[in-house]
Amino acid sequence: MVAPSLADTTALVADVAVRAAPPARQRDHIFSYRVPEHLCPVITAGHLVWVPFRQQQVQGVVIGLHRRQATALRDLIDLVDPELSIPPLGLALAHWVARAYYTPLAAVLDLCLPPGIVQQAVTTWRVTSNGLNYELGSLPERERSILFYLRRYGEQSEVELRAALRGSDADLRAAYRALAERGLIARGMRIDPPRVRPRLERVVQLAVADLAPALAMLRRAPRQATALRWLAERGDGQPIALAELRDATGIDMASVRALARRGLITLFEREVYRDPLATLTPPPDTPPPLTAAQREAYETIVSALEAGSGGQFLLHGITGSGKTEVYLRLIARALRLGRQALVLAPEIALTAQLVRRFAARFGNQLAVLHSGLSDGERYDAWRRLRRGEARLAIGARSALFAPLPELGLVIVDEEHEPSYKSDAAPRFHARDAALQLAELAGVTVVLGSATPSVESFYAARNGHLRLLQLPERIGGQIGADGLVHARPLPLPPVRIVDMRRELQQGNNSIFSVALQQALAQTLERGQQALLFLNRRGAASFVFCRDCGYVARCERCVAPLTVHYDHATAAAGEPVNVLICHSCGQRAAAPVICPQCLSRRIRALGAGTQRVAEAVRELFPQARVARWDRDSATGKDAHGMLLEAMLARQIDVVVGTQMIAKGLDLPLVALVGVILADTGLYLPDFRSGERTFQLLTQVAGRAGRRSEGAQVIIQTYQPDHYALQAAREHDYQGFFREEIAFRRALAYPPFGRLIRFVIANASEAGCRKQAERLASDLHRYISERDLAGWRLIGPAPAFFRRQRDRWRWHLLLRVPADTTQHEITVALDTLGPLTGWVIDIDPVQVL
Repeated sequence: MVAPSLADTTALVADVAVRAAPPARQRDHIFSYRVPEHLCPVITAGHLVWVPFRQQQVQGVVIGLHRRQATALRDLIDLVDPELSIPPLGLALAHWVARAYYTPLAAVLDLCLPPGIVQQAVTTWRVTSNGLNYELGSLPERERSILFYLRRYGEQSEVELRAALRGSDADLRAAYRALAERGLIARGMRIDPPRVRPRLERVVQLAVADLAPALAMLRRAPRQATALRWLAERGDGQPIALAELRDATGIDMASVRALARRGLITLFEREVYRDPLATLTPPPDTPPPLTAAQREAYETIVSALEAGSGGQFLLHGITGSGKTEVYLRLIARALRLGRQALVLAPEIALTAQLVRRFAARFGNQLAVLHSGLSDGERYDAWRRLRRGEARLAIGARSALFAPLPELGLVIVDEEHEPSYKSDAAPRFHARDAALQLAELAGVTVVLGSATPSVESFYAARNGHLRLLQLPERIGGQIGADGLVHARPLPLPPVRIVDMRRELQQGNNSIFSVALQQALAQTLERGQQALLFLNRRGAASFVFCRDCGYVARCERCVAPLTVHYDHATAAAGEPVNVLICHSCGQRAAAPVICPQCLSRRIRALGAGTQRVAEAVRELFPQARVARWDRDSATGKDAHGMLLEAMLARQIDVVVGTQMIAKGLDLPLVALVGVILADTGLYLPDFRSGERTFQLLTQVAGRAGRRSEGAQVIIQTYQPDHYALQAAREHDYQGFFREEIAFRRALAYPPFGRLIRFVIANASEAGCRKQAERLASDLHRYISERDLAGWRLIGPAPAFFRRQRDRWRWHLLLRVPADTTQHEITVALDTLGPLTGWVIDIDPVQVL
């Protein structure tokens, strides 16, 4: 007998990242499976598949395929859907994110797949033939109740049985085993359907070329004849939605089926995309001429795009300098080159306006991806992009993982925004991941901002990014030739008002005298005003003037914020309710102090609700709207607020940081910052940078089409360097101050941070865990004599208690040139860090 060759014993093997919780000492579940012969021609790396795992079937993503001996391997079961495949570039990016942020690969791969497609294989139990006839009275009570329930209701999952029957999981499973051993019930498995599937509609198509014989056949069926004529009159021979035919002719389904039986029409189903842009009718878009600075930036980036050499650019353009027009031209060029493009925006509010501008220019080539859409809309957008039917994607940070197999250009708008860093696992930064795309696949990446992050601007100054600048604000006007001509516009003057002096002069109002006068003038001229306060609600907290009591959340240590509750108001008077912005707990506002029974208990501070009420009191005729997380709820809330602003249906908008992020509001002539100090002295090394960015960005909403706009900033700290730089629109001056501070303390970009956060129901237990990890870190650093590695903490977090759990944290600061491998080795050595949140390169340390 001839021994089999090695080629005869090898098989195609798939390495699969399994979607199941890994053991404590592992970050990933990656297993190898033999690929059945019938799947070998179709399976690729990136496919979502079913695999056996322990005693279950689970889903996983194929991350690699190779041939080797596979005699001891289990067989892969099947593909979930041949279309559900992550492109190679998406797989490469997912691997990098998993390594860079010390997170399970399967968690990152979830971001690469459309929502709603994940399925669970659940264990079920059913009665056997013996169980149907067994005497129930001879069984123990627990087993008797299970068998009776299964007899009555048929096969049930363990989840359904747990909901219907009392008892712990351990008790129920012991009863299942006992019944199974007696042969009374049998284990099964059921795969729950996905939450999202393709949407199908029934369509009808004319199946005859000559209408006369068909109509003669329908002499005694006038309704069918009418429907057939209507289809013929459409003339194009294309399929028509059955619902449209029925609405137009009144034909019933029985008549439709009769036409199909006679062979006069064809009935079938086709897929219909759920398109969030279907009702959007943007006005025609005429590209304005580029200024010299815009053209220089455009041509520089296009050279790299056309060469296919990648390139990483920082486009630093002041507010209103025309960055978006440069983006539009770059995208148009990328599409003409046969490539796909991706635009990232930090917030849904900003995405709504970008979508309008991009839809006007690119039409149905556009796909939108963000959390404000339904799962079905995002599922359809994902498949359009994967098929290449859509060439441009716009979305928030997770859109970075959209399936773009022919990606050539990535634009990160407002690159400085902290919302690009995910606050839940995987804790990746979309800006940094976008830059990694340039390294992985030669993709051109453009970071754009009027107030770049300190790290990005420092990288540009040191040659790691190529710096391009748009130093002038531009406006447009119609010339004698009927064309739009760009002209320079000055930035609006910024006035800082010292609120300490206002108090000394007897002004206890939310508004300074200067802001009140400016509001009155703006409203008289029929212009719009924008008032910014980065605090929701009506008042910051409730305070007793006699004993110092502050109303706090029972589950968190944060003070409760006062809100007006108009929903439960009587006779038009709003009711005060206290809400925790951390966990959402609600409580009635106290009339007397619960601690000392004093009536001198007051709501202090102000939020957007109180500011809006104050505007209405001063200017009863003004149309006032709020734009914050409380008011902008619902799928289309941001878009409707934006439309109302553009249609001049609102005179004054009061909002939080949502209104400070790149919105183009052409009629805003006044911006008032109610209190610039809210985030200035938070215990976070980026607090000065955040304040400067917010103030500069919100100031940039004023005067974007004409001169004469103004900005008024109210503060109790008028001499702070961040406020002074914002007053002068001086990014360079701010950067000099901030970079000196960072260099002195070795904070980013002169060092890297790893933040460790632990939460525990016991404060003592939380502290003990933090101190134990600190001790382990000190030992690790000293044993290896790691120069430049320093531990800060442990200490209670700024938000020290949330949702009944105490929080402690510590920071590990390492040199800027520390490799990811060195960080990973350290974390693996310290591990398993069960219960710890590990945030590499955090954007905030609160």
